[in-house]
Amino acid sequence: MSSQAYIIEIGSDAVGIVVREAGESAFQFHSALSAFRALDGKKFATAQAAQKAALDHDAKLPRLAGRAAQPELEFV
Repeated sequence: MSSQAYIIEIGSDAVGIVVREAGESAFQFHSALSAFRALDGKKFATAQAAQKAALDHDAKLPRLAGRAAQPELEFV
């Protein structure tokens, strides 16, 4: 079995990826935006569960003056 990876997107923003390495049963989240760092390293049974967690996390983020916060790239 090879590894699997999926991009987690909210709207047009890629907020992270989830990767399941060969032999592993869970997907691990890797944040692409600092606003999603709280999910970094967390494991999920499915990619869909990670997507839901990202959506739930996004719903709790503060918004700037009634509009969505501008995404920022995070390089590690």
